[in-house]
Amino acid sequence: FLTCIVFIYKFFVTVKDKQVLMIVTFLLVGAICGMGRMYFSDLNQNSQLDSFVGQKISGEGIIVTEPDVRENNTKLTVKLDSVNGNPVHERVLVTVPIYPEYYYGDKVKVEVVLREPQNIESDDGRVFDYSGYLRVRGIWYTGSFAQVELISSGHGAIVKDLLFKTKRAFTRSLDNALPQPESSLMAGLLLGTKQSLGKELLLEFQKTGVSHIVVLSGYNIAIVAESIMDFFKFLPKNFGFGAGAVGIILFTILSGAGASATRAAIMVLVALFAKRMNRDYKASRVLGFTIVLMLAPNPLLLVFDPSFQLSVLATIGLIFVTPYVTPYLTRVTERFGLREIVGSTIATQLTVLPYLIYSMGLLSLVSLPVNVLILGTIPITMLFGFLTGIAGFLSLWLSFIPALFAYVLLWYQLTVVHLGASVPLGAIELPAFSPVVLVTIYILIFIGLYQLKKFHK
Repeated sequence: FLTCIVFIYKFFVTVKDKQVLMIVTFLLVGAICGMGRMYFSDLNQNSQLDSFVGQKISGEGIIVTEPDVRENNTKLTVKLDSVNGNPVHERVLVTVPIYPEYYYGDKVKVEVVLREPQNIESDDGRVFDYSGYLRVRGIWYTGSFAQVELISSGHGAIVKDLLFKTKRAFTRSLDNALPQPESSLMAGLLLGTKQSLGKELLLEFQKTGVSHIVVLSGYNIAIVAESIMDFFKFLPKNFGFGAGAVGIILFTILSGAGASATRAAIMVLVALFAKRMNRDYKASRVLGFTIVLMLAPNPLLLVFDPSFQLSVLATIGLIFVTPYVTPYLTRVTERFGLREIVGSTIATQLTVLPYLIYSMGLLSLVSLPVNVLILGTIPITMLFGFLTGIAGFLSLWLSFIPALFAYVLLWYQLTVVHLGASVPLGAIELPAFSPVVLVTIYILIFIGLYQLKKFHK
């Protein structure tokens, strides 16, 4: 109704006001389409397992994602084909001991009591919508202390199965050559497997504002993509381009295809196609295209997936805020890319920090110096880590050569993080606040950047 009023009213105003009303109409139509797509999403669908909630079920299904190995347990996403003899097609998340190990594509028999996932509430009143987070992944119900029995293996997609086997072998190669926690950190840098770092170390990463380096963010994907393209430079242009694009896609799948990795991979691929076709690459347009492409099949990402939200906010900071910050960093040297690191860190902190405080309540005062000290060492660390893993396939003794350099760099990064986390008042816990306050903060940041732009001009 409001859209119709705005659209009709534009016929009775001046040309200048007509343009404004057309933009408003366009935004309102977009909001209507977004709400409509959300209404027809899985959020309002019923589950075939609704009648089994609170009951112990016996079902058979296939593990459809890579097992999520934590410190004390493993979480398996099982797509059930039958429950108590009734055919179903539903995913459940079950928690099992770390051993025996199960893998992607295993067909298993599951006995578990189905539970509705409960939202996670922290001591300071913050609530994490765990139910919505799982709904993004097509999971309605969970179960703990599940009894799982392997029936057979090899029921997954051939490419994914091969990629996950390669990932496990590569991780074992790192474990053989590097001690803990350096090995887990390297796996996090290269593959995004942060859970094995442990809660204490992950908390230190959060306190120092460098968690993004172990979740396979756009920064890591960009490094990998550039390395893949450089590797295939010896091929003819068309073959090199195709091999590079396929390599980026396969690596994204291998890493688990999380929201941040998928967003980065799409933007990198669009950049490659633009370069290949001699087209202009405008990062802001590509970001909009990427967001639409990811939300069209799964609009729940926008509301319930923090990794998607943080990834988009960080990218907005890099694209739109960095140009406003960099001109004021003339006293920072450009050697080793230091000015770029400082500028991008400040820009992303401006856009990401309010949401991080809103969701986690942790304000890191040491984030900037720790990021400056660490980020410049990440590419060379990933290179030595990759060489260590590959050399481990050939010989354990051979892998010790690059592992020595990798260990020194990893030890340095962990030391910086540990020292940063131990600084008194380095991280401040803030009380929970409403979404209205969050929106107000972002409005003030937008106004401040607008004024900064005017002043710079």
